[in-house]
Amino acid sequence: MARRGRAETVRGATSGATAVQGSAIAAAADAGHAPAGWLRLGRDGRLTAYASCAEGLVRWTESAPGSDVWHGPDLFPVEGWTGRYTLAQDHNGFVWFAAGRRRDGAPDGRDFILAAQYQSGRPLSGWRAVGNPFPAGDESAPAPGAPVVLADAAGSLHYFVTRFGVGVRARSQRADGAWGDWSDHQLRWVRGAVVPLGLPQGRVGFLAPFRGGAVQMGQEKPGGSGFGWLGRMEADAVEETYSSCETSPGTLTHFWRDPVDGGVVACRPQGVGAVTKSGFVSMGGAGGVGPVGVVRAPVNGYDCTVLLQRGAGGHPEIAAYPTEGEQYGAWWAPVGDRCAGLPAIALDARGRVTIAMIDTDGGLCVVRRDPTAEGLAFGSWRCVG
Repeated sequence: MARRGRAETVRGATSGATAVQGSAIAAAADAGHAPAGWLRLGRDGRLTAYASCAEGLVRWTESAPGSDVWHGPDLFPVEGWTGRYTLAQDHNGFVWFAAGRRRDGAPDGRDFILAAQYQSGRPLSGWRAVGNPFPAGDESAPAPGAPVVLADAAGSLHYFVTRFGVGVRARSQRADGAWGDWSDHQLRWVRGAVVPLGLPQGRVGFLAPFRGGAVQMGQEKPGGSGFGWLGRMEADAVEETYSSCETSPGTLTHFWRDPVDGGVVACRPQGVGAVTKSGFVSMGGAGGVGPVGVVRAPVNGYDCTVLLQRGAGGHPEIAAYPTEGEQYGAWWAPVGDRCAGLPAIALDARGRVTIAMIDTDGGLCVVRRDPTAEGLAFGSWRCVG
């Protein structure tokens, strides 16, 4: 991939707002303000990439399914934007965003907000305030983690906020639009944001990391606001590095980073309600940072799990292995130039493994798997916005 000059770049027309400075996008990515999973496939077959900058949310959208022409970056300003956000996609293809903002009069000067994108390339909904479940003035507790939104198959939304030493609190919105009160899930020793999980029968759940492992929680049925205890894994992990993927019907494989060398660890819990203390498999990738991106895709006729990380040198690195065959190991290979923040991975409308990254100038670059080549080979990187 050709390197571009280091001069400041002004990034494109934006949704009725000012243009976006590339340096602002790159700085926000390097500050960890973009979550894992920031590349999403819409119902119309177009991919959309999301990022953050000082003023609000940034978006690029494919002009057509599988196209190398993208629109953006579009800026959606948010007054009081704090930078970090998370996103989730429901069964209708709607993308939901959870974020924080600074607001006078809110507990500790902050409340939490929610917005939606109902269609690829269309404007976002207005940002709705969902409140702040934590009392003001408790300076002994760290600031709340990034909020997380989950969408289940019954059309309900579940909005989670965590605070170390206080716990996990959530509000749920039913499919008819009515919001319930904040509920307290305890888990006062949770560290960082909870990690979304997709469960069988359209249910959702989350991992709540603590020092020495993570607790798995989940719904009994879609649409319910209650989340019960499903089990616990006991293994040290680097904070904020968990990710998960359904690797067979009803079975989740979890990934995190070993604090000894930063390598990726894989685990399938031993069953509902079990305390899993073994079966942790090293997948290499030492020196990488952040959660790995995970997709499943056929490679040479085999169902494979494909992992993506930001490697020790700051470059995207990829590895693949037969799904649920962690015993075969994984070999990591660099696939691009140095990036800002975490790269992202998804399947496009043609089922091609697609990698996106923010380059060091704040532009969006995309590469796709070459379906005519053997193995996990990729074409040329294209800088699209």
